[in-house]
Amino acid sequence: MGGFLPYILLVMLPGLGLSLWAAWRVRSTYARWNAVDSGISMNPFDFARYMLNAQGLNDVGVEPTPGQLTDHYDPRTKVLRVSSAVAGPRPDDGRVRMSVAAVAVIAHEVGHAAQHRQRDPQMALRQMIVPVANLGSTLAPWLIIAGVIFKVFGLAFVGLAFFAGAVVFTFVTLPVEFGASRRALAYVTPLGLTGERGDGARAVLRAAGWTYVAAALTAVLTYLSLVMGSRR
Repeated sequence: MGGFLPYILLVMLPGLGLSLWAAWRVRSTYARWNAVDSGISMNPFDFARYMLNAQGLNDVGVEPTPGQLTDHYDPRTKVLRVSSAVAGPRPDDGRVRMSVAAVAVIAHEVGHAAQHRQRDPQMALRQMIVPVANLGSTLAPWLIIAGVIFKVFGLAFVGLAFFAGAVVFTFVTLPVEFGASRRALAYVTPLGLTGERGDGARAVLRAAGWTYVAAALTAVLTYLSLVMGSRR
Protein backbone atom coordinates (compact mmCIF):
# COMPACT_ATOMS: atom_id res chain seq x y z
CA MET A 1 0.00 0.00 0.00
CA GLY A 2 2.97 2.31 0.66
CA GLY A 3 3.92 2.18 -3.01
CA PHE A 4 0.33 2.66 -4.12
CA LEU A 5 -0.48 6.04 -2.61
CA PRO A 6 2.43 7.98 -4.21
CA TYR A 7 1.13 7.10 -7.67
CA ILE A 8 -2.35 8.28 -6.75
CA LEU A 9 -1.12 11.55 -5.25
CA LEU A 10 1.33 12.20 -8.09
CA VAL A 11 -1.51 12.33 -10.60
CA MET A 12 -4.41 13.54 -8.50
CA LEU A 13 -2.71 16.83 -7.59
CA PRO A 14 -2.15 18.00 -11.20
CA GLY A 15 -5.58 16.67 -12.12
CA LEU A 16 -7.15 18.61 -9.27
CA GLY A 17 -5.28 21.73 -10.36
CA LEU A 18 -6.54 21.35 -13.92
CA SER A 19 -10.11 20.87 -12.74
CA LEU A 20 -9.94 23.90 -10.46
CA TRP A 21 -8.57 26.03 -13.29
CA ALA A 22 -11.36 24.91 -15.64
CA ALA A 23 -14.00 25.63 -12.97
CA TRP A 24 -12.50 29.08 -12.33
CA ARG A 25 -12.46 29.84 -16.04
CA VAL A 26 -16.08 28.93 -16.64
CA ARG A 27 -17.28 30.88 -13.60
CA SER A 28 -15.22 33.98 -14.37
CA THR A 29 -16.23 33.93 -18.05
CA TYR A 30 -19.88 33.45 -17.10
CA ALA A 31 -19.69 36.32 -14.59
CA ARG A 32 -18.21 38.63 -17.23
CA TRP A 33 -20.85 37.95 -19.88
CA ASN A 34 -23.66 37.73 -17.37
CA ALA A 35 -23.21 41.48 -17.00
CA VAL A 36 -23.78 42.09 -20.74
CA ASP A 37 -27.35 42.48 -21.98
CA SER A 38 -28.20 40.14 -24.85
CA GLY A 39 -30.91 42.41 -26.18
CA ILE A 40 -33.46 39.59 -25.93
CA SER A 41 -36.60 40.70 -24.08
CA MET A 42 -37.74 37.43 -22.54
CA ASN A 43 -37.31 35.83 -19.18
CA PRO A 44 -35.10 32.71 -19.24
CA PHE A 45 -37.99 30.24 -18.96
CA ASP A 46 -39.95 31.85 -21.80
CA PHE A 47 -36.76 31.96 -23.84
CA ALA A 48 -36.13 28.25 -23.26
CA ARG A 49 -39.72 27.50 -24.29
CA TYR A 50 -39.36 29.68 -27.39
CA MET A 51 -36.09 28.02 -28.42
CA LEU A 52 -37.45 24.52 -27.90
CA ASN A 53 -40.58 25.25 -29.92
CA ALA A 54 -38.49 26.78 -32.71
CA GLN A 55 -36.69 23.43 -33.02
CA GLY A 56 -39.94 21.46 -32.98
CA LEU A 57 -39.33 20.26 -29.42
CA ASN A 58 -42.78 21.18 -28.12
CA ASP A 59 -42.97 18.07 -25.94
CA VAL A 60 -39.85 18.98 -23.93
CA GLY A 61 -40.68 20.53 -20.56
CA VAL A 62 -38.93 23.46 -18.86
CA GLU A 63 -38.36 23.46 -15.11
CA PRO A 64 -36.26 25.41 -12.58
CA THR A 65 -33.47 23.66 -10.70
CA PRO A 66 -31.50 24.95 -7.71
CA GLY A 67 -27.81 25.74 -7.86
CA GLN A 68 -25.33 27.69 -9.92
CA LEU A 69 -24.76 26.59 -13.52
CA THR A 70 -26.56 23.31 -12.89
CA ASP A 71 -28.55 23.73 -16.10
CA HIS A 72 -29.07 20.47 -17.96
CA TYR A 73 -31.32 18.55 -20.29
CA ASP A 74 -32.61 15.25 -18.88
CA PRO A 75 -33.26 12.80 -21.75
CA ARG A 76 -35.03 10.37 -19.40
CA THR A 77 -37.83 12.79 -18.57
CA LYS A 78 -37.42 15.10 -21.61
CA VAL A 79 -37.08 18.17 -19.40
CA LEU A 80 -34.75 21.15 -19.77
CA ARG A 81 -33.85 22.50 -16.33
CA VAL A 82 -32.76 26.10 -15.83
CA SER A 83 -30.57 26.85 -12.81
CA SER A 84 -31.25 29.56 -10.26
CA ALA A 85 -28.11 31.43 -11.34
CA VAL A 86 -29.15 31.53 -15.00
CA ALA A 87 -32.78 32.35 -14.19
CA GLY A 88 -31.60 35.21 -12.00
CA PRO A 89 -33.69 37.34 -9.62
CA ARG A 90 -36.96 38.74 -10.86
CA PRO A 91 -36.57 42.52 -11.31
CA ASP A 92 -38.73 44.74 -9.13
CA ASP A 93 -39.40 47.22 -11.93
CA GLY A 94 -40.92 44.56 -14.17
CA ARG A 95 -38.23 44.91 -16.85
CA VAL A 96 -37.07 41.65 -18.40
CA ARG A 97 -33.38 41.23 -19.01
CA MET A 98 -31.40 38.27 -20.30
CA SER A 99 -27.63 38.27 -20.31
CA VAL A 100 -25.43 36.96 -23.11
CA ALA A 101 -24.24 34.21 -20.75
CA ALA A 102 -27.77 33.07 -19.88
CA VAL A 103 -28.76 32.92 -23.54
CA ALA A 104 -25.69 30.82 -24.40
CA VAL A 105 -26.27 28.35 -21.55
CA ILE A 106 -29.95 27.81 -22.35
CA ALA A 107 -29.28 27.48 -26.09
CA HIS A 108 -26.65 24.84 -25.31
CA GLU A 109 -29.19 22.74 -23.40
CA VAL A 110 -31.67 23.15 -26.27
CA GLY A 111 -28.90 21.73 -28.43
CA HIS A 112 -28.82 18.63 -26.23
CA ALA A 113 -32.59 18.26 -26.53
CA ALA A 114 -32.26 18.45 -30.32
CA GLN A 115 -29.51 15.82 -30.24
CA HIS A 116 -31.80 13.54 -28.28
CA ARG A 117 -34.73 14.06 -30.64
CA GLN A 118 -32.53 13.40 -33.69
CA ARG A 119 -31.05 10.29 -32.04
CA ASP A 120 -27.51 11.58 -32.25
CA PRO A 121 -25.35 8.40 -32.13
CA GLN A 122 -22.75 9.92 -29.82
CA MET A 123 -25.40 11.03 -27.35
CA ALA A 124 -27.02 7.59 -27.53
CA LEU A 125 -23.64 5.97 -26.82
CA ARG A 126 -23.11 8.26 -23.85
CA GLN A 127 -26.49 7.28 -22.39
CA MET A 128 -25.60 3.60 -22.77
CA ILE A 129 -22.35 4.07 -20.85
CA VAL A 130 -23.91 6.06 -17.99
CA PRO A 131 -24.55 3.06 -15.63
CA VAL A 132 -20.99 1.76 -16.04
CA ALA A 133 -19.57 5.28 -15.68
CA ASN A 134 -21.48 5.82 -12.43
CA LEU A 135 -20.06 2.61 -10.99
CA GLY A 136 -16.62 3.46 -12.31
CA SER A 137 -16.50 6.88 -10.71
CA THR A 138 -17.88 5.85 -7.31
CA LEU A 139 -17.19 2.18 -6.61
CA ALA A 140 -14.16 1.34 -8.76
CA PRO A 141 -11.44 3.17 -6.75
CA TRP A 142 -12.53 1.39 -3.59
CA LEU A 143 -12.51 -1.99 -5.34
CA ILE A 144 -8.99 -1.33 -6.58
CA ILE A 145 -7.71 -0.20 -3.19
CA ALA A 146 -9.38 -3.16 -1.42
CA GLY A 147 -7.92 -5.54 -4.00
CA VAL A 148 -4.42 -4.19 -3.45
CA ILE A 149 -4.67 -4.15 0.37
CA PHE A 150 -6.07 -7.68 0.66
CA LYS A 151 -4.11 -8.98 -2.35
CA VAL A 152 -7.31 -9.97 -4.15
CA PHE A 153 -6.08 -8.92 -7.56
CA GLY A 154 -9.21 -10.11 -9.34
CA LEU A 155 -11.13 -7.50 -7.36
CA ALA A 156 -8.63 -4.83 -8.39
CA PHE A 157 -8.99 -5.89 -12.02
CA VAL A 158 -12.79 -5.53 -11.82
CA GLY A 159 -12.33 -2.07 -10.36
CA LEU A 160 -9.97 -1.08 -13.17
CA ALA A 161 -12.46 -2.34 -15.76
CA PHE A 162 -15.26 -0.25 -14.25
CA PHE A 163 -13.03 2.81 -14.01
CA ALA A 164 -12.08 2.35 -17.67
CA GLY A 165 -15.79 2.72 -18.44
CA ALA A 166 -15.81 6.05 -16.60
CA VAL A 167 -12.79 7.19 -18.64
CA VAL A 168 -14.49 6.25 -21.90
CA PHE A 169 -17.57 8.18 -20.77
CA THR A 170 -15.59 11.40 -20.36
CA PHE A 171 -14.25 11.14 -23.90
CA VAL A 172 -17.60 10.22 -25.43
CA THR A 173 -19.00 13.30 -23.67
CA LEU A 174 -16.65 15.68 -25.51
CA PRO A 175 -18.20 15.50 -29.01
CA VAL A 176 -21.69 15.58 -27.48
CA GLU A 177 -20.93 18.81 -25.61
CA PHE A 178 -19.09 20.46 -28.49
CA GLY A 179 -21.90 19.49 -30.84
CA ALA A 180 -24.49 21.10 -28.55
CA SER A 181 -22.39 24.27 -28.43
CA ARG A 182 -22.24 24.46 -32.24
CA ARG A 183 -26.00 24.11 -32.36
CA ALA A 184 -26.38 26.81 -29.69
CA LEU A 185 -24.39 29.35 -31.70
CA ALA A 186 -26.46 28.57 -34.79
CA TYR A 187 -29.64 29.12 -32.77
CA VAL A 188 -28.71 32.47 -31.21
CA THR A 189 -26.92 34.18 -34.12
CA PRO A 190 -30.20 35.01 -35.95
CA LEU A 191 -31.52 36.47 -32.68
CA GLY A 192 -28.93 39.23 -32.71
CA LEU A 193 -26.01 37.67 -30.82
CA THR A 194 -23.41 38.85 -33.30
CA GLY A 195 -20.32 41.00 -32.94
CA GLU A 196 -19.32 41.43 -29.30
CA ARG A 197 -22.37 39.53 -28.08
CA GLY A 198 -21.57 36.64 -30.39
CA ASP A 199 -17.99 36.62 -29.12
CA GLY A 200 -19.34 36.51 -25.58
CA ALA A 201 -21.59 33.54 -26.31
CA ARG A 202 -18.66 31.68 -27.87
CA ALA A 203 -16.46 32.52 -24.89
CA VAL A 204 -19.03 31.13 -22.43
CA LEU A 205 -19.48 27.92 -24.42
CA ARG A 206 -15.73 27.51 -24.92
CA ALA A 207 -15.06 27.94 -21.21
CA ALA A 208 -17.73 25.36 -20.39
CA GLY A 209 -16.11 23.00 -22.88
CA TRP A 210 -12.83 23.21 -20.98
CA THR A 211 -14.47 21.65 -17.93
CA TYR A 212 -15.18 18.52 -19.99
CA VAL A 213 -11.67 18.48 -21.45
CA ALA A 214 -10.24 18.77 -17.94
CA ALA A 215 -12.49 15.94 -16.73
CA ALA A 216 -11.34 13.68 -19.57
CA LEU A 217 -7.64 14.35 -19.02
CA THR A 218 -7.97 13.96 -15.26
CA ALA A 219 -9.80 10.65 -15.71
CA VAL A 220 -7.01 9.31 -17.94
CA LEU A 221 -4.28 10.38 -15.54
CA THR A 222 -6.14 8.92 -12.58
CA TYR A 223 -6.68 5.65 -14.42
CA LEU A 224 -2.97 5.39 -15.26
CA SER A 225 -2.05 6.06 -11.65
CA LEU A 226 -4.46 3.34 -10.48
CA VAL A 227 -2.99 0.85 -12.95
CA MET A 228 0.59 1.62 -11.97
CA GLY A 229 -0.25 1.69 -8.28
CA SER A 230 -2.08 -1.65 -8.40
CA ARG A 231 0.84 -3.26 -10.23
CA ARG A 232 3.14 -2.23 -7.39
